[in-house]
Amino acid sequence: MDKAIDKFKEKNCEVLGISVDSPYSHYAWRQTPVEKGGIGRIKYPLVSDLNKKISLSYGVLLEDAGIALRGLFLIDKEGIIRHNLVNDLPLGRNFDEALRILEALQYHESVGEVCPANWNPGEEAMKPTAEGVAEYLSKHAK
Repeated sequence: MDKAIDKFKEKNCEVLGISVDSPYSHYAWRQTPVEKGGIGRIKYPLVSDLNKKISLSYGVLLEDAGIALRGLFLIDKEGIIRHNLVNDLPLGRNFDEALRILEALQYHESVGEVCPANWNPGEEAMKPTAEGVAEYLSKHAK
């Protein structure tokens, strides 16, 4: 995430990392260079969810194991979760895709149109009506 943080900040997006590990573990990860297995000096806050309440409330906690799955949540300016992605432990997240989803949400918020599957910034979107969907699909069905 740290490699992509500037792109998110350019879009007025606040990034927050949350882990079920202790603040002491976080400190050690930050003090350890990436090439030695740490996370280095990241440019976003990392919160310790040692009591696991946050992980439980977001549905990523594996309670019996006491660990959390890899989650990514896009929360709008009203505090509503608009996108969530939860990966099993061996699967990493795609921050380019998270940025694309953020851009789609911001486009929708500013214009009111709906971003179709595989939409990218600069592409046509749809009006959120049956007619708008039909018009879009008639142009892009092939």
